Amino acid sequence: MTLFQILTDPHDGVNMPVAYSHFRGEEVPKKPPYMVYIGQGQDNAEADNTYYYSQNRYQIEYYFIEKNEEAEARIEQILLDNGFLYEKSEDVYIESENVSVIYYTI
Repeated sequence: MTLFQILTDPHDGVNMPVAYSHFRGEEVPKKPPYMVYIGQGQDNAEADNTYYYSQNRYQIEYYFIEKNEEAEARIEQILLDNGFLYEKSEDVYIESENVSVIYYTI
């Protein structure tokens, strides 16, 4: 299952719009909450000219206007339930957009 499928699952997903990199055209949400994620390379364990382990890295950006700790807990539980360990940033306010964002690195 891909990260997009995990986040957008109708029963077990985050229950908000999700896009890779950015929203396009008519998909752009009118207002938060919404999520955007982007690939950040890959971690590999290698030896003897072979790969023993590969794991893609992603940054997930959760945009919101009002703080919602239940939504954050849901995001975090979905990540954990699907085998993703994460690092979470502080709430970052983007004044020019009048929105806040939390960055999850997985």
